Amino acid sequence: MNGQPNSRAGLLLVMVVALAWGVGPLLPALLRGEIPGSAFTDLYPSVWGLGWFIQHQPGLPTWCEQLAAPNGMAFYYSSPIHGWVGWPVYALATALGGNGAVVAYVVTLVLARAAGVAVAWAALRALGGAPLPAMGGALLYGASPFFHGYAVEGIVEGTDAWALPLWAWCVATDRKAASVLALFVCVLSSWYLGMVACAGALAWGPWRRAAWVSLLGLVGVVPLLGAFGAMAAGARPLPDAVRVAMGLQPWLQAPGWEQTNPFAITTWIGVTAPLFALRSARRTPWLVAGLVACVLLSSGWGPWYGLPVLRSVRFPYRWHAGTLFLLAVLLTRTFSERPRWAWLALVPWLEGYLLSPVEPLLPGAPAKVSPIYAEVRGPVLLDLPGPIAMPPGVMNPSRPRARYLLYARLRGGAQSPWTPDFNGVASAARPAWLDGFAAWEPVLDNEGAPMDVPGAAAAGVTQVLVHEKELRGEASRLVDALVAEGCTVEDKRDGMVLLAMPKDPQKGP
Repeated sequence: MNGQPNSRAGLLLVMVVALAWGVGPLLPALLRGEIPGSAFTDLYPSVWGLGWFIQHQPGLPTWCEQLAAPNGMAFYYSSPIHGWVGWPVYALATALGGNGAVVAYVVTLVLARAAGVAVAWAALRALGGAPLPAMGGALLYGASPFFHGYAVEGIVEGTDAWALPLWAWCVATDRKAASVLALFVCVLSSWYLGMVACAGALAWGPWRRAAWVSLLGLVGVVPLLGAFGAMAAGARPLPDAVRVAMGLQPWLQAPGWEQTNPFAITTWIGVTAPLFALRSARRTPWLVAGLVACVLLSSGWGPWYGLPVLRSVRFPYRWHAGTLFLLAVLLTRTFSERPRWAWLALVPWLEGYLLSPVEPLLPGAPAKVSPIYAEVRGPVLLDLPGPIAMPPGVMNPSRPRARYLLYARLRGGAQSPWTPDFNGVASAARPAWLDGFAAWEPVLDNEGAPMDVPGAAAAGVTQVLVHEKELRGEASRLVDALVAEGCTVEDKRDGMVLLAMPKDPQKGP
């Protein structure tokens, strides 16, 4: 066996390695009692969305009454699969007195990360790889800085690295019916992985008819597109310059262990992976052609981005999933043909883990919710300051506010009149009565109409929660202004002031 494990030993080894990858980088944050991921990106929206989705089971909820109250808004949770898998986990954790949403998020994150490695290994084995080289390829793909970065950012659907190799395994083993279901699952997991799988199906079809057959899975996607389209009705294609900025990043950056970067977008491949892959490139020109196509598409540049479907792509760097999988196939082929050197197949993953710009260990975000939310009566609670909408590609300083604008509502339960823009995708008209409250936004230095307390009361607002830290010294002036309008202070703790709306807002104090 030339030092390589047999199939059974290889399966056991990959399960151990996959579980270690699923749990290991999360442990420091978990031991601190934090949610693994960065508070400055999509983590809190993802945890809130998971909790909201689970609370509305069974089914596929598409209308969120908790936001844009009192009318609500169309909302599509980015990962229904995490929601359905996390449903029993949430129920058990809640019954035991735990934070059901956080536990469900962590468990599904661990499962997704581990499955990304394990399923990639199975796919590479089905494509002819030997056990140890397939392990190297599986780590290069499933434990890549690309997918690890999704976990840092809390982009929940991005962590499902397993979906693409699951489809590849079904096609490689000529399971036509299963390949149809697998392509549907791939799209359900992530629009971007589904996009890569569809491109792969078109290109692979001449060699494997199951690839073309799998495209029938798109039939089941139609209802999903309708639900997502209702949420994204106001979204527009990105300007060319912004789309390119969200594409391939060839420049060098400092290693992740030297910096803290919550925006973990990366298309890292390193040096050793392409060098090793080149050893098999001459015998597999079709794989090289697919690799080049994925690199070009991930750049965000080119006239093809004016075509239907492609012009709606907001994050072209996510084509990198295809680049990584094809690199993994080539890497596995190289060392399957050279069994004495098979252990070198592990080097590209180690290079990426140590030298890529993504932090090796996930940061953590606070999981606690202030007890002041136990005093919330609802149905509509107005948090100040609220969210800020920024153009795509522009840093949004209000992102950490999702901890109270979204995540804290899993405990407080009150509806919110605010409409988060969810990366510029969601849209809902803001009522005129909110303009005066939004004018207190310290980041934008707004000047607007006075606060419309009667309008807020008519919309169902019962309490106002002022977050002092976010208001940069303006909190006391805002509280005084609310008291002058007839509001009364009910509670003050943890850097927050909770005020009750006046009983008769038309008459004032």
